[in-house]
Amino acid sequence: EGIKVVTQEIQEGVVYEEKGVRIIAFDVDHRPVEPALGFRIEYEGKSVVLSGDTKFSENLIRFADGADLLVHEVCAPEHMRDLVRRFNPARAETTERIIEHHTTPEQAGEIFSRTRPKLAVYSHIVGPPDSDDELLAGTKSTYSGVFEIGDDLMTIDVGEEVCVRGKS
Repeated sequence: EGIKVVTQEIQEGVVYEEKGVRIIAFDVDHRPVEPALGFRIEYEGKSVVLSGDTKFSENLIRFADGADLLVHEVCAPEHMRDLVRRFNPARAETTERIIEHHTTPEQAGEIFSRTRPKLAVYSHIVGPPDSDDELLAGTKSTYSGVFEIGDDLMTIDVGEEVCVRGKS
């Protein structure tokens, strides 16, 4: 009784609406893993979009358009390839499959350019780099707006402006 789990299967569309908060689930492309969802949270005219695990997704772009904050996953492919070459070459094929179903910094930059959030933030960095150089350079090659690389304990206030606090 104390560990009873109550689940609710969801699909694209409004999955929660109460007291002015609205959460919309939408399909993203994380094949071969299906289903995969992103979420748009709306409250008092403000919106936050969470990409979920995805590769480049036109549907994500549609749901993230004009968001105040877009929190997006990203993959550091060159860093992952370098680690595999150095420490476990037998995993090269698996590594390429992982890279194929995540978003590169260049692709994420294109998504940010098309959706125009007040702030874009990377979270769930696949193959975390030794430095942020690969993420910064790749993103800046396709996006000239404001973005941050997420950090533990980072706080983001979404109001008239979108402000970051607690970045180390």
